[in-house]
Amino acid sequence: MPILWSPEIPGVTEAFSARHPDASLLITEGEIASYRPPERFWLCGPCSSVLDAAMHLARRGELDVWDSVLATRQWSGRGQLRRNWVSEQGNLFAALRLPASPEPWQNMVSILTGWVLCLGLAELGAPVRLKWPNDILLHGRKVGGILIEERGDVLLAGIGLNLATCPDDAAMRRDRACEAAALGDLTAGMSIFGLWLRLVNSGRVRYSRELSDSTPLEFSQSVERVLAYLGTVVHVSDNRSSVCGVFTGVSPDGGIVLDAQGGRRTLHSGSLRPQE
Repeated sequence: MPILWSPEIPGVTEAFSARHPDASLLITEGEIASYRPPERFWLCGPCSSVLDAAMHLARRGELDVWDSVLATRQWSGRGQLRRNWVSEQGNLFAALRLPASPEPWQNMVSILTGWVLCLGLAELGAPVRLKWPNDILLHGRKVGGILIEERGDVLLAGIGLNLATCPDDAAMRRDRACEAAALGDLTAGMSIFGLWLRLVNSGRVRYSRELSDSTPLEFSQSVERVLAYLGTVVHVSDNRSSVCGVFTGVSPDGGIVLDAQGGRRTLHSGSLRPQE
């Protein structure tokens, strides 16, 4: 299937094409001419959010499972808890349509997506880790994030990766869990499309294999090798409370398991930060 260019979506994005001056930010002319991936890869110019563009295409019947949208930048990107995601040109902003998850896996989607993303980046030489439940870290600094959105029968993973730039420490929230960084030279030599193509291809195989051949319990053990802060003292906080304990793993229903004062605790929401 050829690479596709996003149409105009009122309030979301203008029509995009190979003639647009931003097209070269995503893909090379040689890739446009040579790639014929089996899935749809929609290329999108500046947009409100790549998740908005993907949901619109899905509702039109033009975004099937494992199809994706790749945007040059976003002016209203969103992250965990609907926080604004800074979206500078030169970084990766993508939305991937995922298959419907069997009931036992439904609370594992974010962690499963993070796991396949970490393994795919590791194959490219980036030793990243997953900070429960949806952040990607490199040497303790955030280089990416995942946001899962589901509307009706459409399940999307929004994925952002800092490739070229990241927010300055001074520009970030005072209550941030960690500073930001960019992958930089670790992904040099690849276009954004070329990188995304490799991540989708490897991720599709791993994700599908886990759903068909594994169980959430088995996966909760497999994911441990990419978990940031495993075995260390962490704090998990939300607007109501904060729990401190040793991070011992992930539960089969996607929670974080802590050995805390008073016994073992399993939490299903909150922001994780390491003990200072």
